[in-house]
Amino acid sequence: MAPETVISYTDPTLDRWARFMRTRNLLYKLFTRDLATVGIKPEQLGILNILKISKIPVTPSLISRIYHREPHTISVNLKRLEAKGLIILVKDLERRNMIRVVITPEGERIWDEGQRKTKNVSKVFTELSQVETEQLDSILIKLAEATQKLGKRVSE
Repeated sequence: MAPETVISYTDPTLDRWARFMRTRNLLYKLFTRDLATVGIKPEQLGILNILKISKIPVTPSLISRIYHREPHTISVNLKRLEAKGLIILVKDLERRNMIRVVITPEGERIWDEGQRKTKNVSKVFTELSQVETEQLDSILIKLAEATQKLGKRVSE
């Protein structure tokens, strides 16, 4: 199925942006639907993934930096995960003002179940060849780096 034409007042950048956002939204809806049976959202699975694979103590600040999300957005997700018993927030014994995020055994079970729910999103990416996958990865990295550079200029 050919993608719908996006009308952006003849601006190719806005057309590209619209296609990018439409694709992101479609992927997000697919992943959200697949994770609904687990009872978590994609962002929450991502947080559980960081907790599961991290070799260092995880703080809300670290999660915020990894995902480039505002701290309050991470806090909301942490509170929801904590309410479900998937994580615990503990005060650091060495630095009392520091909070550590720890995955619970139930959180590990949900993480494992959530990992198995990534099959549909993975199927979408199998439409790309190995070369296209590498190109996409490269393009996404370049866009993120350019955005961060511009973001820093704005905040200075």
